[in-house]
Amino acid sequence: MANSIAYVKNYTSVLDEVYKRAACSTCLNSPRRMARAGRNAKEIMVPKIQVSGLGDYTRNVGYKTGSITYEFETKTFNYDRSIKLLADVMDVEEAGVLDCFVAAGSELQRTQVAPEADAFTFSSSRGTRA
Repeated sequence: MANSIAYVKNYTSVLDEVYKRAACSTCLNSPRRMARAGRNAKEIMVPKIQVSGLGDYTRNVGYKTGSITYEFETKTFNYDRSIKLLADVMDVEEAGVLDCFVAAGSELQRTQVAPEADAFTFSSSRGTRA
């Protein structure tokens, strides 16, 4: 019998969508392009953008030339919560559930992660408004 090696499946994008639909505070999240993964799971890199101020416009010279500084600053999360879900391969096969981890991960996101993240976000907002 020939070897049968299945590739690892990445369900992160599916679980991220479940989280976005379940969480109330996702409207406060920045666009994906505004953040990058850090060197480890406890870090994220966010852009630090500075521009020079306005200058006087004249007909002879035109606009003043300004400058842009765009760099990434590493921020460390002030919390670290996680869980490892385990399922017996034989139990999954016998049950005939092909997407066991997607279903379990989606349930975890919807019933545990999103509510806890919302509670953390709203409790640490310090009363600021947009």
